[in-house]
Parts: sequence; C-alpha cells; structure tokens
Amino acid sequence: MKTTSKKAISTVLCTAAAALWGYAFVAQKMLSYELEPFTVGTMRAVIATVTIAIAILVFDAINGKGRRLFSIKNKKLKIGINKTELLGGFLCGIILSAASTVQQFGITGTDSGKAAFITTLYVVIVPIYSLFFKKKSPPLVWFSIAVAVVGFYLISVKDSFKIEASDMLVFVCSLIFAWHIVVIGILSPKCDGFRISLVQFATMAVITAPISIIAERPSLSAIASSALPLLYLGIFSSGIAYTLQILGQKYANPAVASVLLSLESVFGVIGGATILGEKMTVREYIGCAIVFVAVVISQLSSGTDNSKVTDPQTPVPSGQESETLSPSSAGVTAEANESAEADKCAPDTSEK
Repeated sequence: MKTTSKKAISTVLCTAAAALWGYAFVAQKMLSYELEPFTVGTMRAVIATVTIAIAILVFDAINGKGRRLFSIKNKKLKIGINKTELLGGFLCGIILSAASTVQQFGITGTDSGKAAFITTLYVVIVPIYSLFFKKKSPPLVWFSIAVAVVGFYLISVKDSFKIEASDMLVFVCSLIFAWHIVVIGILSPKCDGFRISLVQFATMAVITAPISIIAERPSLSAIASSALPLLYLGIFSSGIAYTLQILGQKYANPAVASVLLSLESVFGVIGGATILGEKMTVREYIGCAIVFVAVVISQLSSGTDNSKVTDPQTPVPSGQESETLSPSSAGVTAEANESAEADKCAPDTSEK
C-alpha cells in the first residue's frame, strides 16, 4: 500500500473515532446522573468486549483462513492472540481503565464542554511523551497544536476559566489518555488492532467490575433505565471507536494522530447541539473553524515527513498489510510461523 493511501486511511479512521468520542460526552453526562463511575466503566467495557469479539468471529467466518480467535487443535482449544497482543492489550487496558474512570469522576462535577476542552489537551502532551521514545515531530505539528488549543478554548470554555477539583480530575485524565495514544502508536503498526482492542476492554472489565460491585452496588433497574447511553458508550464509543483508533494509528505519527483524535471536542459541541438542544454561538463556530485549520496544518506537515509515519526497518509480520481491513488476515497457517510472528511483533522503542 502506498504511503499516501496509508495516510488517507489513518486520517479517515482517526476522524471517525473522534466523532464517536465527541458524541460520547453527551452519553457520559447523561449517565453521570444515574450511575456511579466504576459501574459506567464496567458496563461499557463488557459491552465493548462482546462487540469486538463478535466482529472478530464474523471476520473469521468471512475470510475462512489465517488466525482464528478460537480454534481446536489436537483436541485442545486454542485462542488466536499472540503474546505481544496479550501483553500490549493488558497494558492498554490498565491505562484506559484509569483514564476513563478519572474522566467519569471529573465530568460529574463540570460541564461537558469544559471537560471536552481539558480532555483534548492530550494533543499538547503526546508530542512531549513521544520524545521519550525518540519520535520527533516536525515544527508544523507543534504549530498546529498551538492553533488547536486556541480553537478548543473558544469552543469549550464559555465563562472565566478557573480550575476546580473536577477540572483537575479531567486534566489528569488527559495526561493518562496521552500515554494511551503513545503506547498504541508503538503497538499498532506491528500487531492486530482488533485483538489488542479486545484484550484492553476485557482487562478494563476485570479491573472495574469488582470495585463497582463492592463499592457502588449498582441496581439492575438503574442500569436498565440507562440502556441507550450505555449501549452507545459500549458499542460505538468504546468497541468501535477505540478499535478505529488502533487501526488508524497504524500508519500515523502519534502527534498527528492526537490532533485528529482531538476533534472529539468539535463533535462534542455538535452532539450537544443536535441531541441536547444546546445552541452553538458564533465563538464556538469560530473555534470549530480554527480546529479544522489545525488539522489541515498537521496533515500537511506529516506529508513532508513521511519517514516518521512508518519505520522501513521495522519487521512487519506476514499479511500485516491487510490488518486494517481484517482481524484474521494477519495470521499464518502454520503454528511455527505464528510463533515467529509473535516474536517479530514485539515492540522495539529503540527504533522510534
């Protein structure tokens, strides 16, 4: 696949993920009135895990070859997830559990617009984190970040900006989400995105469920009454959007991806207007335009620095080119070859 095509796919997938996340701010605000944060996290993780597992099984059935999520060999059940995908997904699950839970705690005490602005500050933080992995961003990316921050402020901050406890929680959430983007940027070019996403949400469910049951004791009636926003968070914002993020970052510089993903603040404002009946002001429209300009600038900068999109020295597993379209096509037919793939799939941050 040509570099231009890879870049276009990354742009579309990351933007789609941002749109789904933006509308999720509306769902999260609705749920904050009905359910406790760990219960929200548990339900969205369980629903996401089931959604992604079904998607992988459907792709397995359609393709009929390559790795399968479940298979029988020598009368033993075999799970088609290699070691790197398991460990990488586990790490992503821990990070995502912390970020999502802290965000849900924070959003209960602040308005969704301000929460969207503070959360998307990861666009500033990701390039800083990436420096630790020797991933340098071109000057235009840093300029686009500054432009994006101005746009976010105009969109989301309506009154005088003051830092409260809830705002600090959301800011901590943005610090954690930035690490999630960086880690995904390391893993996604080398592993199957669907399987990493499956493991990360299964991990999140295991982490949050015991705390929810013991500390919050949610009622089934409260969960049932919140079915629609929970289903949106679990299926669209989690199962689909985070998988799109992983697949989209496959060929993207993490700093560029963070700018695209931070479009969630724009879609958050649009979601509030279309679903909750909130009216956008002239200032907010100007903010949306500025953010759009920032995204265009970031894409122009990545076009002049394609060497940072993928590392040509990085070994790519057999069938990896088609992973963006199918979760099973990255597999190989022989067990020995699959083991070799797992070894080649190990993340090497020194190359970055």
